[in-house]
Amino acid sequence: MGMFSDLWDGIKTIGSAVKKVVKKVYEIISDERTVIVYDRLKRVMDDCSGDPNSDACAPDFVNLPSVDMESRLSEHDERIEKNAKSIRESYQLLAVQSEINRMRLSAEIIDSSMRNVKIHASSLSTHYQNMRNINGLVNDGNAMRYALKKLMSVVNYNANLIANGGNNPMKIEGVDIDKKDGAVSIVAAFDAFDRTRELLTDEVVSLCNLSEAHLQDIKKLKRDVSGLKGEIKHKTIQFLENMVEPKFKDVHRAARELQSEVAQLPAGVREPDGKFVFENNQIKMYVPGDNS
Repeated sequence: MGMFSDLWDGIKTIGSAVKKVVKKVYEIISDERTVIVYDRLKRVMDDCSGDPNSDACAPDFVNLPSVDMESRLSEHDERIEKNAKSIRESYQLLAVQSEINRMRLSAEIIDSSMRNVKIHASSLSTHYQNMRNINGLVNDGNAMRYALKKLMSVVNYNANLIANGGNNPMKIEGVDIDKKDGAVSIVAAFDAFDRTRELLTDEVVSLCNLSEAHLQDIKKLKRDVSGLKGEIKHKTIQFLENMVEPKFKDVHRAARELQSEVAQLPAGVREPDGKFVFENNQIKMYVPGDNS
């Protein structure tokens, strides 16, 4: 059982780091979906958007005196310019609304990433517990083998005494009682753990990048909204600054903190073919900050 024991002695040292990371994930990753703030933003904008007032009627040029006709023509030109301006503003508002829809989809991806971080963290804890269980089961199994071996030794000794020097003393044979590493591989269990650690690391990095890019998109959206007119401009910018931006700053801050924590998890050193490197019957570990 020596190699198995050495393997577990090397692996069990990562337990405290695993607990710390899993605890941190559930402390700072919120269950509240970020897309909710965009749904609320849409309602704010809808409340500000009324039906455009249209008092532009076709002027009657046929029955007007020439002076009145010139006045009405001038008035009509003003209306044309006003309508053209209104159309430009409508296009601008439509562009802003389209960008908000795109950013809501981006928020859904961020929500999915946060869920994945929690799933991988939970799986990491489960894999570590599985390794502890495997170690306990194998220890119990080998202890039973050892006890059985001692019992069989005593029974065989007593059988020989009873035989009183007979030619064919009775002996218990053919029973496998030697200590073994067990049919369950702790190396395979650690491989599953280490792959999950990689998935968690990649997902946290992705969440950090997604949230950072989203914050830049919010800044651009605020610039676009500043080109709008009236109440919708002021209320939209106010909502972006007070509700949307702080939400994603919190997500980005949590992702950065997790990125630092996950980077401290020890990792198994692998060969180019993906197999673990062994030293002194233990899986060689890369421990961040350990220069030994």
